Amino acid sequence: MKIVTRLALLLLVFVISAGCTASNSANDLVKIKAESAPINEGAFLADSMHQDLDGDGELEQIRMYIDPAPVEDQSKPGQYLWNERHHWQLVVKRGDDTYFLYNNYLSGKLKFWIENRGSHKAIVLLEEGKGLRMDSFTLNSAKVFERRMDYNQYDSVLVKSSTTFK
Repeated sequence: MKIVTRLALLLLVFVISAGCTASNSANDLVKIKAESAPINEGAFLADSMHQDLDGDGELEQIRMYIDPAPVEDQSKPGQYLWNERHHWQLVVKRGDDTYFLYNNYLSGKLKFWIENRGSHKAIVLLEEGKGLRMDSFTLNSAKVFERRMDYNQYDSVLVKSSTTFK
């Protein structure tokens, strides 16, 4: 019986330590390669822009889709009614290559912007759901996006904000 108990404890320690090594800290780097997944082009196109992200003189196309589309509140023009969950896609097209920087369901909203980072630009994505998360995406010389988590605040209460989100 003691051997079974010791093996169970050893297994429990192993599982817990293995779970602790899989972090999602600001130092983690995730590489995103081009893929051939379907773009939800029938969804609401929330934003679209062209930017030269890697400084090679070619413009990449950045699009954000939301499905189903939020509906404008008739009693409050400029404000939108949201479902419990929406499927969000943040897609970058570079020539024939398609990169999915975000392709998930979210109970909340996404916002993105472009920042100068020296010789190249980064896409910064803010996820407002059960918490706040901010990631930045840069296109490296091998034409692979690198995602770094810049900030993560999960299941916490925001005490004060200088920005009003609508």
